[in-house]
Amino acid sequence: MATISNVVLKIDPIVSNKRRKVTVSYALRFNSREELAGTVFEEKVVLRGDDPIFDDDRAVIAATFIKAAAGTIKRSFTQQVSQNRLDEDGDTIIFGVPVLTLRDELYARVSLTPFAPRSAQADSEPVSGQFGPGA
Repeated sequence: MATISNVVLKIDPIVSNKRRKVTVSYALRFNSREELAGTVFEEKVVLRGDDPIFDDDRAVIAATFIKAAAGTIKRSFTQQVSQNRLDEDGDTIIFGVPVLTLRDELYARVSLTPFAPRSAQADSEPVSGQFGPGA
């Protein structure tokens, strides 16, 4: 299986709005079988809240596909994310004044899943009318 290494999460403010610039960078290395087969992977980068009981997904930074290739492949994705999505440990506010501000703990999860073709299906909108003889 491919290896993912050196995952780095960086969150920077964006001037003039209530969003943050989230950048996740990392390196990929595929094994020789994946390279020879030209295996395609679903690649997903998710920003997650780090909590004692359960971690939750806060934002998808990237969802794409990548084909196995030789050597180390450096990847980087940047996405603007609302401050509300990053505020995974909500503050306590009374009468509009923050009285308890909790620190947020976030991390990036990078996953590679071998791509498997799936069937697809779609339906039309129903059509109504008299379709029998004598219509």
